[in-house]
Order: sequence, then C-alpha cells, then structure tokens
Amino acid sequence: MKRSVLVLVLAGAAAVSGCAGQRRAVGHAPAPPGDGVVRTAGCATATSPPAMSIDGTPQPANQEALDEVASRVQPRADKDFADVYAGLQLVQERDRIQVFRKPSAAFDRWIVHDFAADCVEVLDAKYSAVELTAMQQRIEHDMAYWQQHGIRITSIGADPTRGVVVVGTVDDQPARAQFPAHYPGLPVEVRHQDPVTW
Repeated sequence: MKRSVLVLVLAGAAAVSGCAGQRRAVGHAPAPPGDGVVRTAGCATATSPPAMSIDGTPQPANQEALDEVASRVQPRADKDFADVYAGLQLVQERDRIQVFRKPSAAFDRWIVHDFAADCVEVLDAKYSAVELTAMQQRIEHDMAYWQQHGIRITSIGADPTRGVVVVGTVDDQPARAQFPAHYPGLPVEVRHQDPVTW
C-alpha cells in the first residue's frame, strides 16, 4: 500500500531565498496581516530568479535553497512542537516555504526568530501531523475489514493544508457511502484510485 507523506511539495515554481545574509530579527512574532498568515522578515525581499536548465529542461532555481530551509524546520517542529505542527510545503514560484500548525504563539515566535533571513509563511491547520497520522492508522487497521466488505483501499495519506485524510480506492462509491457512518466526525476524503501495479 502506498502512503503519502505529510510534507508537500508544490511543483512548477521558481525562486531563491534572496536574503540569506540578512541579520536575524529578535522578538515576538508580529501580528498576522489581514490574511491571517504569519510571515518572517525575509518574505519582504523574496525574489524569483531565472530558472536554470539541465539538458534543455527548465529546473526550479530555488529548489535546493528551499529544501535547506525545510530541512531546518522539520526536525525541530516534529520534536518540540508535535502537538501543533501539521506539515510544510515548498512554494517555489513565490520563493518561500509554508508551514502549517495549529495556532501556537510559541511556534510562531520560533519561526519568526530563527528564520528571519528566509521567507517562511505560517498558516493555520485544523489538525497536527500526529493527529492526522493517528487517523491514517485507524483506517489502515481496518483494511481487512473493508476488503471483506468489497472496498479495496490502495492508498492512505493526509493533506495537512486542508486537514483531511485522503483514501484512494477502486471502490470509491461504496466507500463514500459507508465511511461516514464508520468514521463519524473523521475528516476522510475518498478518491478513486486504481490498484498499484509493480
């Protein structure tokens, strides 16, 4: 069975952190702008450099830089903020990463302080990665049950940006009919997906 990871990458974007040498700001997280998003100081100067090409194929020029920022966020978020951290995604066309978390002033202060030279946006999430994983595992444990009831699950993943567990199945119509009663209150989205072949 194929499982999705909670770290999302948005393809097709381009830009590099153009403010890596700036002095990091110190202090409390700023009040969110009108859109409710907390942004680091580096977002004020994030730019979009020309895409590079490898053998004539355009490549995002900022992939490596954004990967590096993400690799600094993820471990501590998982370790110290597991109760609120949901996941992150690279937004290459806007030269930034977006981090999803349940509202937390402490989390926001950490991001704003430690990543002031980078462009990181912090957005609200309904569930943490730990909560979404528990939901995934609950459905995984029921796979034999669903097989006996004619529903073949081919993948289980999570979308932290929308706070849902995504279940792929060939038998999407019966799954949509039966899942709500079996998982009351659980944010499950059923998608049609053909069996994985090797």
